[in-house]
Amino acid sequence: MTIHLEDRWYRRPRPQGDRVRTARHGQAARYRAHFIDGNGTRKTKTFHSRRDAERWLAKTEVAHLRKGHA
Repeated sequence: MTIHLEDRWYRRPRPQGDRVRTARHGQAARYRAHFIDGNGTRKTKTFHSRRDAERWLAKTEVAHLRKGHA
């Protein structure tokens, strides 16, 4: 299972560089959480707070591990 959390308002052009605003800065939900399960199915959900996005990813990962989809 692949897990990823994306900040849709800022990008880093280089790993050591400063953050740069995107065209979406200040619009709609800031974070997009997505994962790809063992079957190759991609699930995506957007959140206004990083805490909520991380919580959703953790719950989703635990649910898949319990079902044996790892």
